[in-house]
Amino acid sequence: MRLVTSSIALAFAFVGLTSVEAGQVRSYSSNVPVRRSSYLVEFHDDAHDGHYHAVRSHSGVTVDHHYDGVFRGMAVSTSASVNPEHLAGYGGVKHVWPNRIHRLSTRASKFNTTSQVLHEKTGLIQTVNELGLNGSGVKIGVIDSGVDYMHPDLGGCWKTKGCPWQYGVDLVGDSYDSQSDNPIIKPTPTPMDCIGHGTHVSGIIMASGTQVRGVAPKATMGMYRVFSCPVGESEGDSDDSLIIKAMELALKDGMDVVSMSLGTAGEWTESPTALAAANLVAKGVIVVAASGNDGEAGLLTLGSPSNGKGVISVGSVNNWSYKSPYIEVTSPSAGTLRFLKVYDPMSPSKFVFKTPVSLAISKDAAGSNEGCNPSSTDIKGKIAFVKRGTCTFDEKVAIAQSAGAKGVLIYDNKPGAPITPTLSGNNTIPATVIKLTDGMTLAALAAKESLTLTSTNDEFATFEMEDGGEMSLFSSYGPTQELDVGVDISAPGGSIWSTYPHNDGSYASMSGTSMAAPYVAGAVALIKQANPGLLPEQVRNILTATAKPVADPKTGQKYTPFQSGGGLINIYDAV
Repeated sequence: MRLVTSSIALAFAFVGLTSVEAGQVRSYSSNVPVRRSSYLVEFHDDAHDGHYHAVRSHSGVTVDHHYDGVFRGMAVSTSASVNPEHLAGYGGVKHVWPNRIHRLSTRASKFNTTSQVLHEKTGLIQTVNELGLNGSGVKIGVIDSGVDYMHPDLGGCWKTKGCPWQYGVDLVGDSYDSQSDNPIIKPTPTPMDCIGHGTHVSGIIMASGTQVRGVAPKATMGMYRVFSCPVGESEGDSDDSLIIKAMELALKDGMDVVSMSLGTAGEWTESPTALAAANLVAKGVIVVAASGNDGEAGLLTLGSPSNGKGVISVGSVNNWSYKSPYIEVTSPSAGTLRFLKVYDPMSPSKFVFKTPVSLAISKDAAGSNEGCNPSSTDIKGKIAFVKRGTCTFDEKVAIAQSAGAKGVLIYDNKPGAPITPTLSGNNTIPATVIKLTDGMTLAALAAKESLTLTSTNDEFATFEMEDGGEMSLFSSYGPTQELDVGVDISAPGGSIWSTYPHNDGSYASMSGTSMAAPYVAGAVALIKQANPGLLPEQVRNILTATAKPVADPKTGQKYTPFQSGGGLINIYDAV
């Protein structure tokens, strides 16, 4: 009896409840979304099975994932009666973290091309032509929203002989709602994409088609789907627990490179996804991650997991040219003019006029052409031509629609590529946006003569980009919270044309460091193909050392390394 009693006491001393130390229960700032009653329990390195068992056995705790590769701990869901202090009180527990929600962040410009110019600027064409590299023999794992693996440019297959897609799994399913108290995680048999983000990312890495040519088209691919379809208020979300699980699976599958176009800004390098990514690097996997799209908020906006130790954090450079559907305007004096229009295959607004329609400037009684008040000019049966500003896109469209307009053509009020309009779909007439300079040209013509317009989404033209080669405004800045530089290198990410789910148009353009990271991941595959023995730290150093510093053409001053890292990737010199 004494022996049993002392044994129980001894076990309790090792695994039972202890006092909770300051900082043991972690939290995030109020603007970071987290799953309700869901936590990541991180254990000390010397924790043993008894510690794990104690947490698992706590009443009201359900273990969702147990990690043993890149994160020492488990993901748990709890009943309302369990708080994180209860979990932190067990022996062996280092930290208890809220389970962050992740949302894909891109700037959906929806125009552009994987152009010859882009691949020339990065040294890819020279690398392919002179060295014949294509990523063969290198395994790249992508953690994203899945992939339309049946897209002909992406192989049109899944895990069959000769197929590029030999690895991967769906971890989330189609019904995950991060806002639900009981989110449904029901993985499907394959990681088919229902959002488009992962398909776009995959094309940048390995597409082999007439419209899109990826950086490493012969790489062996794995897709680890962690983002669901839009459900309820969720637009297709994920969380820390799923992303860490995907990293563990990529490690077990022997991926040489892991690409992640996801993250949350402003976190420390000890946060769960950053820690897991750093541990993945420590195990010999080269991890490439998007720096984030919060650059307009300034310094300290670097995302996690890109801030993980040893992770290659990638900033975004604007593309030099873009491919887009266009509008054609016929003028008695200038003939037929062609202008870029914003194209979004997922938008409810399809700006298509296959037969000529009159274009008329919409001006109110005060002479404003912003379309925010009823028009004093006749726009019935015509395309209303207005300038961006003062009121929302939806309000402009609603006002024009009430006056009998057939559509609305909006020209931007800022230089550079036109913004994608935010349209609710509540209006019945279509709208699109063109560049400021194009709008000024049209406004001058429309003021003196009658114009007609046609528009289609079936034909594309290539246009030069005014801010090509500049750092994208959205590209996040370092330093990290620990004051390391943060960003390592930059790659094309502004207005990138790539593959898209077959049912949603097959091709689209998107902007974001989400597009820059897979470009670098593909480049890393070429470097590994040429130099298989290189370690992650060596590859990271080579990329940074061979990059070309990026200068602002307006001032001639080089961008700070806090945003651009070493500069624009130079694949040929890196190899």
